[in-house]
Amino acid sequence: MIVIEGTVPIPPARLEDARPVMEQMIRASRAEPGCLDYAYSVDVLDPGLILVSERWSSHDALAAHFKTAHMATW
Repeated sequence: MIVIEGTVPIPPARLEDARPVMEQMIRASRAEPGCLDYAYSVDVLDPGLILVSERWSSHDALAAHFKTAHMATW
């Protein structure tokens, strides 16, 4: 299993604008073969920081994820 954790800064005032794009990214990623989990959350102490958590079944699944249209859009 491949585990990825990261962050994406988004100005708190723009969070509602970003939400539909993040929701699409989550839905599309979770539908990919080999995606075990894909999630975003807002840091409790820093509302301008989005925490990213991903779990993939293999390196091949992750490599395919990076080639998807929704990843290019993100």
